[in-house]
Amino acid sequence: MPDVLLIGWDGACWSQIHPLLDSGAMPHLARLIERGIMGSLATLTPVSPALLWTSLATGRSPDSHGVLDAFEPDERTGGVRLVTRSSLHAAHVWEILAHAGIPARSIGWPVTHPAAGPAACVSGGFAAGLAGSIFPPDLKEELAELRFDPQEWTADELRPFVPELARIDQDKDRGLARLGVLLAEAVSVQAAATALMESSPGGFSAVWFGAAAMAVEAFPAGSDPIYIDVASGVYRFLDMLLGRLVEMAGPEACVVLVSDRAAAEPTALNRMGLPRGILVAAGPGIQPDELTFGVSLLDIAPTVLALYGFQPAPGMVGRCVPEICIETPTRALVESPGPRREVASDALAVGSEVAALEALGYKDAVGDAMRPQAEEQRKRQKLNLAWVLLGQGRDREAAPLLEQLAEANPERAEIRLYLGHAYFRCGRIAEARSVYEQLGSEFPGHPLEPVVMAQLAIAEGKPEEAQAYLAAGRGRQGLDAALDGAIGELYLELGQGEEAAAAFVSAIRGDAGMATAHEGLARALLLCERFEEAAEAAMDAIRIRYDLPSAHLALGRALTALEREEDAGRAFAVAERLKRSAATA
Repeated sequence: MPDVLLIGWDGACWSQIHPLLDSGAMPHLARLIERGIMGSLATLTPVSPALLWTSLATGRSPDSHGVLDAFEPDERTGGVRLVTRSSLHAAHVWEILAHAGIPARSIGWPVTHPAAGPAACVSGGFAAGLAGSIFPPDLKEELAELRFDPQEWTADELRPFVPELARIDQDKDRGLARLGVLLAEAVSVQAAATALMESSPGGFSAVWFGAAAMAVEAFPAGSDPIYIDVASGVYRFLDMLLGRLVEMAGPEACVVLVSDRAAAEPTALNRMGLPRGILVAAGPGIQPDELTFGVSLLDIAPTVLALYGFQPAPGMVGRCVPEICIETPTRALVESPGPRREVASDALAVGSEVAALEALGYKDAVGDAMRPQAEEQRKRQKLNLAWVLLGQGRDREAAPLLEQLAEANPERAEIRLYLGHAYFRCGRIAEARSVYEQLGSEFPGHPLEPVVMAQLAIAEGKPEEAQAYLAAGRGRQGLDAALDGAIGELYLELGQGEEAAAAFVSAIRGDAGMATAHEGLARALLLCERFEEAAEAAMDAIRIRYDLPSAHLALGRALTALEREEDAGRAFAVAERLKRSAATA
């Protein structure tokens, strides 16, 4: 039976890691990469860490596992609280393995509080000292004393992160306190993880650290320069913790390091559609120093099961990553555990007691004051669910949710924008036009107006009207790369290659790392029969994002036109392989 170590770094991104690797500041990660594969990890929408990490650990989409946001309504208070197991409708991968008789443990993972079996669990509430954060309870005496208090840090210990900390007035600036908290959480998680791995070695371990994203949020780029070294310091610190965990797992263990998103890269929303996370894996049978492409965070849980010979559990929508799982899994899971949801029943009991008291005439003034928070949170969860459904192409299911939200919140323009999008994709063009025209009257001159109205005109068979909208939008080119890319796509639909090429060039000028703009430019140049330039544009897209099948397809078409048949065949083969890979995800 293999030993597997899964490590999560919340919000970690390659743009921050690569300079540190190049300078030798992260030696343990560098050795891990040399021993195995590395790549990017496609994420999901909406970009909520609790939702993403639960999807990664369950292998299920958010509408299936039930965690739709970082908060949930709290029946005890009538307000809201951090999301707990009461929202969870699926089992984590370590619970599935423990149910199958494999030793398993999780430490620090989001949405695991209160801690519950069948696997050993130190919940996300452990570092904060929350009651019920350790399962089984007999581990409490051993682990509770390992919590690190942020006040224990000394100036010498924090100075590597903030070299000029002596200049900080801590009565006015709470930055050092925030740094102490995020580092203390990492130390507490590491201490619990090493204790459990030492006392019961082998099997599966999942360990999660939130420090990278917390550092970006507390000390964003461009903020107080005295904290400029915090992010790099946190990565160096995480690298040190990584080295110890890999050492404890042993040389024969499979180690998988992942992040859910690129917390420090908001511009990645334009380049790739979503900010991507990281993936590194090393272990027996994994090819050393290789790149991997086209992996989604939904693939991680099936991959972990495959390492133990199990096929994906029912409800998992990802695939096992072939570069990590050398052998095809053949064992079917006879039964998977259901989620442990003690909090839900407790909360319902409290809610029924409150309802009974109110029926007798008692008034809960505090609850009344907090109920709007809970109601707002329910709306947010419903909006996130609609967003999830739109992302899966389930537009007919998303539309009724958005209709309810739009009716209840007419002031929320973004909800109506999503509703119009859902109508458009359902073929309800007249209703989409009504929504967009109403938005246009309320927000005249919005940069998106030419794009959405041109889309509608094309769908209604009105090419002249679409061209008029696009001509009006030309003056707005250069304002936003994503907008320019959308204009280019509409010109392609109208068969106007030169205009499309100009729009994509404008998009690239605004964001040279936007792979889809280079790929769109390749298609536009193909339409113009400018085949050499088309091949160059397709290659630019591939260099930025290798796992884009349409870029390889455009390259193959350009090479065919240039009578380079052998090279074209290789490009078409890669495109087909990537499409098959995406279809199984």
